[in-house]
Amino acid sequence: MEDVMYQKLNQIREIMEKCKEITKGKKSSQLGSGHKVAIMSALEENVEWLFRVIGSSYFQEVVTGLNRINIMNMKTKNLEKLLAEYTFCFYVSNEEEWTQGASPSKRVKSLSAQGKKNLVVVIDDIAVSSDEEKTRLLKQYPDISKYSKGLLLFSRTEKELVNQKLFSNLPQLEPDKAARGSVRVISPKVVIGIRHKVGVFFRSEDRNFSWLMTLLTSEAFRDHVLSVRPCFISNSGHQQLEEDLSHCTFGILYHTKNRGKVNITDMTDSLYDEELQRLSVTLEKKNIIVVIDDVEDSSDHQKSLILHSQPKIATYANDLVLVSHQDKTDNMGQEARAKILRNFLGLPGETPEYQPANTGNDNQAAVVSSPTLERSQSLPPAAPPELTDSFMGHATPTPSRSTVGVFSRSQEGDYGWLRGLLTSEEFGHKDVLCYKISGSDNEALRAAAFKSKFGILYHSLKNGKIRLTDVKDSLYHEELEQLSAKLGKRRMIVVIDDLDDSGDKMKQKILIKQPGLGRLAADIFLFTAAEKKDLNHEIKGKHKSKISKSTREKISNIKKILT
Repeated sequence: MEDVMYQKLNQIREIMEKCKEITKGKKSSQLGSGHKVAIMSALEENVEWLFRVIGSSYFQEVVTGLNRINIMNMKTKNLEKLLAEYTFCFYVSNEEEWTQGASPSKRVKSLSAQGKKNLVVVIDDIAVSSDEEKTRLLKQYPDISKYSKGLLLFSRTEKELVNQKLFSNLPQLEPDKAARGSVRVISPKVVIGIRHKVGVFFRSEDRNFSWLMTLLTSEAFRDHVLSVRPCFISNSGHQQLEEDLSHCTFGILYHTKNRGKVNITDMTDSLYDEELQRLSVTLEKKNIIVVIDDVEDSSDHQKSLILHSQPKIATYANDLVLVSHQDKTDNMGQEARAKILRNFLGLPGETPEYQPANTGNDNQAAVVSSPTLERSQSLPPAAPPELTDSFMGHATPTPSRSTVGVFSRSQEGDYGWLRGLLTSEEFGHKDVLCYKISGSDNEALRAAAFKSKFGILYHSLKNGKIRLTDVKDSLYHEELEQLSAKLGKRRMIVVIDDLDDSGDKMKQKILIKQPGLGRLAADIFLFTAAEKKDLNHEIKGKHKSKISKSTREKISNIKKILT
């Protein structure tokens, strides 16, 4: 669901950016580097969430002013006068108001007539916020397409997701204190950065930080990271280090405690004294962070202890990030993501204090503050993290990058044909992890998801009706959302077999009734009992001639997604 949310927010930002280019040169004294935005609604309390979103640093580059306007009893002349200084507007309605009559649609036309050409319509608290529903509304209310720049639908769940997850850690652009309905101007506080070419510098085996590489290339870092380059440090590789640095604008010095000590700098057997200094001199301190992985304790207190004993870390790096196994696994790895991401966001960090152990002498118990680490500034996130499993304190093998997780309530025997296909030469002999969904064991499901690069939600008609999500007594609603959040929509597919009809009409019928399938997975694939039987025979080498062209196309499309 987070992936869908980011798509919608990115769509808003893209519309605003295009309108900014068109508006460029007009009212330059008011426009500045972005829009002055009015969020209008006839509803009493329906715009707070959108006001918070548009006022966040996520829209920093395109917004310089923001105002909430209640238009319930406002006269047309007064509204026109008030809107004159704004270059972009949102009109917010909800499903209940919209379905009561044509008044919201008429308001869109009226606002456009008042000169508000840069207008986006938002309908929230809507039961179905899918692309199909959007298409239906645009067809039913053509004035939306004619007089506005776009239509966005948000369900109540999506609104809650915005408030609770996506923007909970982002700095808000503070509005001036003013009475309800009056102008509230915000001032930019976050400097927009660039997309970095990130180098991960290491001495350990690259499998130890595969989770970090996956994270940096995930949707969550899309607006911050242009490329990621693994850079091995060797004792005699000074020339190679310089070569690697020439391709980077941001450096991460990675160390895992699986190697033994936390000996980065300032010690007789430290591993990175010279290298950390070289990174800092070349890329600048603000673009360097040190990540120590697989620690037992990743608290601020432990961080302050390390900084106190190894002060060169604070001298040459912008931040020290401690990551435990729990940080990488609990709650889909959000803690690990947040610790890394804040350096790209430019969020101010609290400098922990170092409290020496009490030796019995009160005079020795003075507090020593750790060095303050500066913060770089950049763009906010656009997508949820993708992390793989690990184990605290032990060098366990990282799961294969080609591991495919098959998640189902069915027995493994029901999808033996699918497993055989995935492990065949045609699919590159992929590793297959089979997970049987039962009850509400979310932790076990997440653990299995962390070990997978791709996910397949499998259902057989033999196990009941096709009620996977969005319907009463759905079998996989919560599980599909969790898997999609972890793996990303692009790496998630749904396979349904033992059907009587697997044609495109049946597929569209299912997607219309259960839009969550199209929203949370890259595609769904239907197979009849006969197709399943033929595929099983081919995999076992019995024949190759009976497989139909349509079936082969499905297999080819599955292969493309899982590659």
